[in-house]
Amino acid sequence: MTTTASGTAVSGTAVSSTAVSRTAVSQAVRAKVAQYLEGALGRPVDDSVPDDTALSDLGLDSLLTISVIVALLDDAGVDLVDNPDALETPSTIADLHDMAARFLGGDDTVVQTTPIDEQTEQLAFYEAKLAYEIDSWDLSVALAEGEDIVVVDGRSADAYASGHIPGAVSIPHRTITPESVAELSREPLYVAYCDGIGCNASTKTALKLGREGFRVKELIGGLDWWKRDGHPVEGAAEQACAVDGAHSACGCAG
Repeated sequence: MTTTASGTAVSGTAVSSTAVSRTAVSQAVRAKVAQYLEGALGRPVDDSVPDDTALSDLGLDSLLTISVIVALLDDAGVDLVDNPDALETPSTIADLHDMAARFLGGDDTVVQTTPIDEQTEQLAFYEAKLAYEIDSWDLSVALAEGEDIVVVDGRSADAYASGHIPGAVSIPHRTITPESVAELSREPLYVAYCDGIGCNASTKTALKLGREGFRVKELIGGLDWWKRDGHPVEGAAEQACAVDGAHSACGCAG
């Protein structure tokens, strides 16, 4: 008996560098998990919801998630006093399927393994970069084509006034709170930028907007590379970060 990285017990010889595919679980297990979720949420979960959907996205907080786990383990006859390791914390629907298949079983439960090699991880890394970042050329083309994009300057208001991407809105990252962005539309793609590669205000802006449910990308190279690529800038004067370690000149501190 061996245990996968997700905590799933698998019989037989261990497979090196493998991941467990959790799509092929029995209908009985899926139905049972759906029953637990409906009991916790007070409403059924649509069958079309992907298995990798986070439980928090369904509306399950930590207490509701624990209630689901306790109900599952109780049905499976697992005594938490004798088996404290059984109290795992699933984060997705697929994790719940894993747990249900592990403890409730089912003859038609299938565990599939897919080799994970270096190239697979590398491709996933590149895909993630393209999903979360955009360069100045692609941004300029998207804006010219009228795509639904809001460019966000995450630096200080003074830095924005000194020079910014045309049409960008000033939202200093330090000012972002649930209340301050409550009136913003969730429909556009928000592209966050700061002064350049030596500044992380764009990362802080993207992170905070993402936490509030916005679709966000980060502009590679910031305002610096936007200008280097020959794109226009609006504002009183062009300005670059002072090399003083304090980001006092560029406003990256927000």
